[in-house]
Amino acid sequence: MGIGILAGLALSGPAAQAADYLTARPSSQTFYINGQQAALTAYSISGNNYVRLRDIGKAVDFGVTYDAATNSVHINSTQHYSEESPAVPSGPTEESVQAVLAQLKQTYPTGTVYPTPYRSTSGGPYRRGTHCSGWATLCSDAAFGNLPWRRVDNPSWYQIRPGDLIRYDNSGNGHVVVVISKTDEYVKVTESGLNNHARWGGQYFKWWLEERPGYALYTRYPE
Repeated sequence: MGIGILAGLALSGPAAQAADYLTARPSSQTFYINGQQAALTAYSISGNNYVRLRDIGKAVDFGVTYDAATNSVHINSTQHYSEESPAVPSGPTEESVQAVLAQLKQTYPTGTVYPTPYRSTSGGPYRRGTHCSGWATLCSDAAFGNLPWRRVDNPSWYQIRPGDLIRYDNSGNGHVVVVISKTDEYVKVTESGLNNHARWGGQYFKWWLEERPGYALYTRYPE
């Protein structure tokens, strides 16, 4: 079985002809492997059939792997075909962050005094370790470890994710909360006040936050 690889084309003539020349259309041809009909999805491009290399590897049984570090494909005729493993997240996910926050809620339910002052080693924006900023930093460190911090001033609503810290100015020195979940209209949060007691389930509306002076976001999700 021959496998064609399209390496490059030198085009000439009208643009419309070139576009039609490269148009991929589903192929109506039937494929057989060792005399047995094979269900392969193929596309016809410029009169040639193109089939996914992985589909061929699975049908004929040879190894096909991809090396992201070198952006290269490896074919090994001495190995059996195996399905491609799903990509492993390179950092915390929204689900993993929410799981950590759920565990913290069990450990420090509403009304519980959290360990204060909380002294973070993650190099975040808050050093005092008390009140709302101490609790917010404790939650963030539990979810993100020592990942670096990033500040986003006047963030758009779509940028906010579970575990992020939202701060705004108030009559004191400002207030900061930890996002648990988000809808199109509001965020649910955990926060603490001057008494260093954890509180869960508060809601802050989008329109209200976006009108606050000093409205900013601290996030630690990798860019």
